[in-house]
Amino acid sequence: MKNKYQRMSKEEKKSLIERFKKDSFGKLQMPRLQRLTLTGSLGIIVAIAMPILSFLVDNEIGVFTYVMSIILLVMSLVFIIGSYLIKGRDLNNFAIKEMNMYKGSPNSNRKKRK
Repeated sequence: MKNKYQRMSKEEKKSLIERFKKDSFGKLQMPRLQRLTLTGSLGIIVAIAMPILSFLVDNEIGVFTYVMSIILLVMSLVFIIGSYLIKGRDLNNFAIKEMNMYKGSPNSNRKKRK
């Protein structure tokens, strides 16, 4: 059950995310992931604005500006991609944990062995 979350329908994913946000681990993890995504988005904006502002002020773009913009852009993309990967991994683990929890419940529809 490695990819339980990826195989869910859109409605199941939405309900899983809502249950994850109410879970104690989810309450701690979701703001961190949102912060990573926000930091990455702001980094991309700054990385794009840096050479534009440098050109407007000095009428040329230096090598330092290019290097810093590229480094900032790469790191921002790593933040955003990492945030989505961590979110997917945590939601998948949560879905597996819920599935295993309900499997052993007496209300499950499994056939009992004789």
